[in-house]
Amino acid sequence: MNTPSSVKVPELNLIALVWVIVFKGRVVEFLLGSRVMDGAIKPVRRHPLQKRFVRELLEELVKRYPSFPMRDAKLVEVAEFEGFTLYMFDGKAAFFRVGSTLIPALSLLLDIGYGWLPQVYVDRGAARAMVRGADLMVPGVRRISGDFGIGSIVVIVDEESKSPVAVGEALVDSRSLSESVAGGGRGKAFRNLHHVGDRLWNAVALIR
Repeated sequence: MNTPSSVKVPELNLIALVWVIVFKGRVVEFLLGSRVMDGAIKPVRRHPLQKRFVRELLEELVKRYPSFPMRDAKLVEVAEFEGFTLYMFDGKAAFFRVGSTLIPALSLLLDIGYGWLPQVYVDRGAARAMVRGADLMVPGVRRISGDFGIGSIVVIVDEESKSPVAVGEALVDSRSLSESVAGGGRGKAFRNLHHVGDRLWNAVALIR
């Protein structure tokens, strides 16, 4: 595979390069400039979810994410990993369950879009820090789209490329955050739940 002569890729392994090919333009520059892969992991088992459990899962998803667009999926599968579970809708990795929290997969947001979630747009420095696992601080926020409360799940978007780079849990509500950003506030705004190159990202790459 040829890469632009100005781009160096010594920090990427094979799985990272596969994701660059799949997602092409929107994340290629960001991925090639970052160290994105943790250790490889494998699912304990993968199987279709029974119908009654599918109904329960959909009820939980719709309650948490009212605009979730894949509620009519024909097949829901579950892949169990050590420490978390991955739910797949019609073959697409859709959500992770980590503890009691259902976290949208970044691969899904790259595939079908992220307009159904509140969005927080950040500068490139904050985006790169989140890919390294950092939480999001107020100074890195450029703007927000959508209302959310403390504990809500939001997508973190690199403002320059419009690519989703992380999923976060709000530590402040949208109104307070807007006021803080406008006033030059500081402090932590979001807890990093899932980012490009973490173990959840790797799980999707290995299950496809």
